[in-house]
Amino acid sequence: EVDLLLNDGSKHINVVGWRKNTSLPRRVETSRRRSRHCLLMSLALSKTPMEQSEIHELLALVYYDGIQNVVPIYDQRSVLPAKDESWITLCQNSIKHFEKAFSHKPDWSHAFYLGKLCEKLGYPYEKAFSYYDKAINLNPSAVDPFYRMHASRLKLLHTCGKHNLEALKVVAAYSFNQSTKETAMNLIDQTDSGNPNFEGNSNETKPEGEKNVVQLDEAWHVLYSDCLSAIEVCVEGELKHFHKARYTLAQGWYRKGESGDLERAKDELSFCFKSSRSSFTINMWEIDGMVRKGRRKTPSLTGNKKALEVNLPESSRKFITCIRKYTLFYLKLLHESGDILTLERAYISLRADKRFSLCLEDLVPVALGRYIQSLVSSIHQGEAPGSAGVSSSPEHWLEKLFNLFMDQGNLWTDISNLPEMKRPELSESSFYGFLHQYLQSLERDCKLDTLEAINEKIRKRFKNPKLSNSNCAKVCRHASVAWYRSIVLSLSMLTSSRSEVSSGVLTSNLLGPASENRPLLCVDLQENELWASYFEDPAHLKNLETKWRHELSKIKGIVIKQVSEESTDSANSLLRSAYNFYKESSCGTLPPAINLYTVLSSLFAPDEPFKPGTDGVDVIDLSIPRMLLLWAYTLVHGSYTNILAVVKHCEENAKFKIKKGGGSSVASHTTPSSSIAAHS
Repeated sequence: EVDLLLNDGSKHINVVGWRKNTSLPRRVETSRRRSRHCLLMSLALSKTPMEQSEIHELLALVYYDGIQNVVPIYDQRSVLPAKDESWITLCQNSIKHFEKAFSHKPDWSHAFYLGKLCEKLGYPYEKAFSYYDKAINLNPSAVDPFYRMHASRLKLLHTCGKHNLEALKVVAAYSFNQSTKETAMNLIDQTDSGNPNFEGNSNETKPEGEKNVVQLDEAWHVLYSDCLSAIEVCVEGELKHFHKARYTLAQGWYRKGESGDLERAKDELSFCFKSSRSSFTINMWEIDGMVRKGRRKTPSLTGNKKALEVNLPESSRKFITCIRKYTLFYLKLLHESGDILTLERAYISLRADKRFSLCLEDLVPVALGRYIQSLVSSIHQGEAPGSAGVSSSPEHWLEKLFNLFMDQGNLWTDISNLPEMKRPELSESSFYGFLHQYLQSLERDCKLDTLEAINEKIRKRFKNPKLSNSNCAKVCRHASVAWYRSIVLSLSMLTSSRSEVSSGVLTSNLLGPASENRPLLCVDLQENELWASYFEDPAHLKNLETKWRHELSKIKGIVIKQVSEESTDSANSLLRSAYNFYKESSCGTLPPAINLYTVLSSLFAPDEPFKPGTDGVDVIDLSIPRMLLLWAYTLVHGSYTNILAVVKHCEENAKFKIKKGGGSSVASHTTPSSSIAAHS
């Protein structure tokens, strides 16, 4: 029952769900207790050494099962086994029964588990290695003790450092290659005999001390390479899916930390996460899979190459645990190597994965966090002096970051609180700062179409932006204001200045026949008001004001005339954008920078500014979105019309386009931003 509960639970429930369901852990503990009780009774009734060995082995495995760091009880991240008194007792009981089983009928697996338990309890490594050596001698073809021996040697070299004489001696004693053993022992013996009191942590600057350090460094590197060579044997040929060894190799290269080792570690582990059809997919199988299918064919090997095969089957819960552990490490390697494309694919793949969705769902935020972390690093690199190209452009990565916000913005608070993401540059406020930076770059280049698309996404994504959290609401408002200012700037660029309408031909066209006394639409722009925003970066607003001051200063009480023929497409595009702004803008108060007036054509004097409030000059009192719409309409058609008629015209035009199937696309038109780019 324990195996069924834990193996099925590892596939269908995560650690959070397991802990919430109090009955499941209780059932597991009850079943383990009953198993021990039944086995102890069986042991009392057993008569032959063979029977006693088998029962002791089963008892040892029941105790051993209770100390493993596997799902669904532990998550390999923050929920880990507490190595308290009860945990130590379980280890000691397991050792006791394995020793008794071994005394009745020696088996390689008993020695193998005894070595692992010695490591867990922190016994001297010499003791653990001696057990692994016994297991290898009892079954030379078993990959498990061979792999464990050299993985533990590698671990000891990492944890004890390069100058620990005793650790180096133990590791050298169980070398994979005899020549390596001799070389390493010679170096260690020279150090030991040259300075008997040298402990490896001396800060000596004397020649002898420096020589000892160099020799120990050399011995460490020789032994480290020997461990890696041994573990590489465990992934050759039919053992290519022995994923434990691939993970340990990747860790070994990563921990070595020399030039090129990070990429080598990533390449090694990528075997478990790549296929011919995808740059990220879980390409792992339970280790006993090849044995079950009867595909084991061991080629004859020579020299130090060993003919190894899998003898211990892997439980489903151990397999799922390995997937989780390797995924977390691979995401880390992808981030540190700057492989953003694979990280993006990893996040998408894990989110959509159907095979392991239930047991890996808590890793999706980690994948997203690593992806964001790498995007942030790339943004910083793109801002550094000397960086060039689209791939290193901050705007390129800022756009991806903003798209993530639109897709998964509600997860960011959770992501920023993950243990893996606890860094100042990845705080929630820092993340939202990058979103504002992206909007600033769009507004700086007056990318009107992009800002319009962003605001449309915001409207669909956040039903009511005002009710979002404060940081999110600020981003939504910033997007709306940036869109508004870009429309104003685009309209201003297409609006005739006073000097342009002062010629006789233009004036006569504007005023029409003398018998007509029709109203003309005039615009007066208060540019200081346009840059008044309490929630935006003052430095950014100042830069915008400086950049566009010359163009905006022309819009002072001038009459809006119909654009020239070559600007018709841009004007129509602006009218569409203004209409969309009128329909979709919902993020609060906008800077009141626009004043619209009507002046009778009979009173219009090109060389004299009109005065609002005098006879024939009327102020138009409309909301800002309606004023933008009226301004754009007048640019297209050249005559002032009541706002209701303008709205009706735009609505009918939109319906007509929908019926034709053309939507509101203006891809074939010249966009306002392209016109602005020509001026800047």
